[in-house]
Amino acid sequence: MTDFITFYLELVIIFLFPFAQALNLVLFVNDTTSNSALNLLTENHVFSSYDYYSATSLEGIVILLNELDSPKILIDLTENVAYHYYLSHLCGDLKTVHLVIDDSLNYFTDWTFSGSSSRPGYLNALNVLFSHFNWTQGIIFNSNENTFIVDYLMDFSEYFKSVTIEPNSNINDIIGRIAMPLGATLYYVFSDAEDTAFIQQTLITKKLTKLGSGIVLGKESYYKTVIDGSLLITEENQEYTDSKEAYISNAVLYILAALEEYIDNDFQIKNTMEKICPYNFCGNSFSLVNYFDGSRTIVGKLTSSSISITQKIIFTGNTTTPPVSEKKTLPISINAGTTNYGKASFATLPIYARGTSMAIKMINEGLGILENFQMSLFVYDCGSTFYDPTYGYSCFLKDIDKFGLGAVSSYTSGVTMATLNTFKLLNLTVPVVGSATSSSALNSTSVYPWFSRVQVSDSNLASQMPNLLKALGWKSFAILYQNETWGISSYLALKEVADNAGLTIVNPNEYRAIPPGLTRDNIGNYSYVLQGILDSNARLVVEFMYDDLLGYTLEKFYDLGARNGDLIFFSAISAALIDIGAKDDAYRHKRLAIGCPMLVFQSPVWMGALGKSIYNNLKNDYQTTPSDLSCNFFDSAFLIANALDFMINRGQDYTDGYKLNYTIRNIKISGCSGTLAISQGSNDREMDSMSIDSNQVINNSLVVYHIGLYTPSNTRYLTFENPFFYDNQYTIIKPPDLRNQNGNCPFPDSKIRTFYDGRYLVFGICFSIAFVTSIITFYIWKKWWNVEIGELKERKEISSQDFIVGATIAVEFFQFASMGPDYRSFNSFLSSIGEALSLDLGNFVKLSNGVFWGICDAILGLSVTWVVLCITVFYRLDEKYSHVSIFRFLGQLADLLMPILGNLCFIPFVSVLLDVFVCDESIGNHFTDSFLSKDCYQFCWKGDHVIYAILSGIAILTYEPLAVFCRPLWQEFQSVLHVKTLPLFLMAKTIIQITLIVMNKTVKRAEAATHGFLFLLVLLIYVIFIFKNKPYNYPRFSWWQGVSIIGVMWLGFLTTIDILTNNSNFPWIALVICGWAIIISVGVYVQRKKYPSLLFRKKGKDTSTLFRFAFQFGNRSRVSADEFNRMRRSSKIAPSSSNNNK
Repeated sequence: MTDFITFYLELVIIFLFPFAQALNLVLFVNDTTSNSALNLLTENHVFSSYDYYSATSLEGIVILLNELDSPKILIDLTENVAYHYYLSHLCGDLKTVHLVIDDSLNYFTDWTFSGSSSRPGYLNALNVLFSHFNWTQGIIFNSNENTFIVDYLMDFSEYFKSVTIEPNSNINDIIGRIAMPLGATLYYVFSDAEDTAFIQQTLITKKLTKLGSGIVLGKESYYKTVIDGSLLITEENQEYTDSKEAYISNAVLYILAALEEYIDNDFQIKNTMEKICPYNFCGNSFSLVNYFDGSRTIVGKLTSSSISITQKIIFTGNTTTPPVSEKKTLPISINAGTTNYGKASFATLPIYARGTSMAIKMINEGLGILENFQMSLFVYDCGSTFYDPTYGYSCFLKDIDKFGLGAVSSYTSGVTMATLNTFKLLNLTVPVVGSATSSSALNSTSVYPWFSRVQVSDSNLASQMPNLLKALGWKSFAILYQNETWGISSYLALKEVADNAGLTIVNPNEYRAIPPGLTRDNIGNYSYVLQGILDSNARLVVEFMYDDLLGYTLEKFYDLGARNGDLIFFSAISAALIDIGAKDDAYRHKRLAIGCPMLVFQSPVWMGALGKSIYNNLKNDYQTTPSDLSCNFFDSAFLIANALDFMINRGQDYTDGYKLNYTIRNIKISGCSGTLAISQGSNDREMDSMSIDSNQVINNSLVVYHIGLYTPSNTRYLTFENPFFYDNQYTIIKPPDLRNQNGNCPFPDSKIRTFYDGRYLVFGICFSIAFVTSIITFYIWKKWWNVEIGELKERKEISSQDFIVGATIAVEFFQFASMGPDYRSFNSFLSSIGEALSLDLGNFVKLSNGVFWGICDAILGLSVTWVVLCITVFYRLDEKYSHVSIFRFLGQLADLLMPILGNLCFIPFVSVLLDVFVCDESIGNHFTDSFLSKDCYQFCWKGDHVIYAILSGIAILTYEPLAVFCRPLWQEFQSVLHVKTLPLFLMAKTIIQITLIVMNKTVKRAEAATHGFLFLLVLLIYVIFIFKNKPYNYPRFSWWQGVSIIGVMWLGFLTTIDILTNNSNFPWIALVICGWAIIISVGVYVQRKKYPSLLFRKKGKDTSTLFRFAFQFGNRSRVSADEFNRMRRSSKIAPSSSNNNK
């Protein structure tokens, strides 16, 4: 091209030589004038050496002009605004034409003409061009000299974006960080030639010049053109100019050539210039030039008011279709067809894939990412749930250039693996993202390096299921899986973790698997497997089966006699899928009857504000409840989009499949299913939070609802948002993991429900007994035991009776703890030890069915014994009738058992007797349909139960008052007992104990957390009373009585928090021990500082005597009958004879 321009200029110069001599042309230059432009003009003798002048100052210009011989045209090549201005005014005075190369003649005289276009003319031409193609968006690359173009175009359309190229700018960085995130398809360059070359090369390197984009070069930018399909805006006669120097030379020579046509006898130089250069600008006509395949072609003409296209324009991407003025499109693809070549079509996949379409829609409408881009979705149909290799390969090959930057796969593992393998055969470097979970092979980055999974794989889910079951408090379960790769791998993963976690799979190996592909007609051949699960007494069944086989299994369980509530299925498949395939109402009834409730453990769906928005948008757009799989399809596209956004904002090449795949694997986003990231070293999703869902039937429709989240990485494993739905009601109390926990009941568990009328009756009976006990206790204290005790001040030798008082404090610590919230969930060993030491047989021994009645009979018998012993003591029958052996024995027995039966056995006796009234579960709607919580064979309020209820009521009403009265009485009998107890404290303890027992039988069964708070409140009142009233005459014992209750409160506080958080994997036992260690340490420290020891033990004494009972048979340390009578007369222990006579 350069050779052609040089040849053409030589012809013009030779032709103009005699004409230039006649016009008396003068060339004015300075030190900034381009030597190349000057050489082009002066060579071949067009301008001789004396025809051009150089000045270094304005004064020199004036002197030179005055010395010249009246030139007709002064060609100003000084490239200096000040020189232009002075020369313009000097030429006006001399009536000499002043020719410059400048696009602005402001403040110049009318004798000045420009060889280039004017700014308004150029801008109006741009307006015509952009209006013709409807280009209203794009990125403008401009130099500082061309900011006027930016200002004009920004007024033309607000959607233009400007990038100014400063001197020494890092163009690669500018385009990467600024231009690429703007997402334009059209690039307009109005920069200098050198910067333009870098800009074009960077656009090529960053792959921004593909099909659909457009490049427009104006002003000096078109000198260096390298991108095929570029559209150049040049002034006429400058179409092939490739440098600024050539532009100047061409402008001057073409004007001189035009003047030659007008020269005649009447030639007037100024008038002629005005004809050639309207409004003093000679370059206001423009050409459209198309650059392609290394050459330029004039394809149209352009003026400030019109445009004419004379030839087809080839745009970037080798297309004649003009680029559209819109956001840059980022294409992705999805397998969302219905075709299964050679198999039945699958119409549901497009329904699931609505999530991906919604992702594209919401991103394009504004989700805070890719704001300057728009995404497009290509849907291909090469096998929805079944892949035929021959058909699939040809299908993919046909659309090989349409898969875009990333692909969303089918939700089935088989089709996903086939897609990845076919992409590899076709050398496609397209990242594939999907929700296929069943194949563990897809986890491997070495086998499938181009795949990322937005759901946790079933094998990883299975490995976490035992931990979740343990956290929920379930330790036994049955398992049922389909005997193929997915089912086996999931089963083995679960079994390994379950064995290590100490969980029990209760159904034998031969009753755990059934073949895949069974139908309703032949699943009966494997009824023995399902019967084996029912015979195992398991309530919880962990299953790994596809939705159709699961549905047939539920129907067969129903046929075998199972009903709602008998089994709870724990699945990794949506609970809504059990309804699929049951077209007949009878089959659907069976599935819903046995499949609800079902627990589903899966990646969470519809999480947060975004998830709810997606759910509502899908529901509104399609007028149906969205499938959970749609959430996963949304996240698949959303993960790709976020990776693209991440790369674009950092100026990275997002079209590079390797880099995009890397980014997908290394970003973390918040999507429809919550926090989403891919595990390092795996294709699997990180297990951040997993959703626990369930289902229920409402108005004959299956409704799936969210229960809570399982977060293995958090110390708080479980977060519950909704109660569990069981027994046709919402409840926070999880059903037991085994059926018939109370023994083999004579009715199926499915019939058991909470009997609220029975519960209200239990509340009424228990609180009535508590109220009566409190009144009687107050009366006894006020009547007989409103006495004070003297403080122990002298050192005494410790007696066996003193040891019993101290031991009572220790035993009551465990008794009070056993009445609190259930802490078996976080440490069964600690619970068992505590219940054993508490003497609360109702907790320590499994008092169910016959065992309960044996214990109850024993306590009723001991209650009668207690009354007999109390009568013996009150009336001193053993003293009056000492010659009768039976009375002597009763006296000795009373001395022995009084502190045990009346004090230590108070809680277990009353607790067991109240259990007779606990009938808050039923198989019907009547009181006689309820059964005893301790014996499901014993129906309540009829037959033997009525007799036991009456006897228990009588026993409570006789035992409690006598126990209350005799508690302080015992110490009055002990002559060697030094540690005395304040009667007021014994009365208060009675009220506290009966309150805790009643709450344990009522509130605890209904609201465990509420019981925990009430328990802490009662103990707080109790401990305040202890420290205020000093229950013992020995300060050390009073101190440790309060400290022990504080220890119980600490345990109660932690168990209440455990109930609220439901996190059995938290190190509760460590907190318990640490808290107790601190409490004991403080107790010991305060004891040493404030409470000196007043009890001592003689050296050499037989230590066995320290552990004897308070009374020894035949030789007792007790007061005599005369002393006892004297005590009665001088105190309020018993009424006087005169009172009796009354």
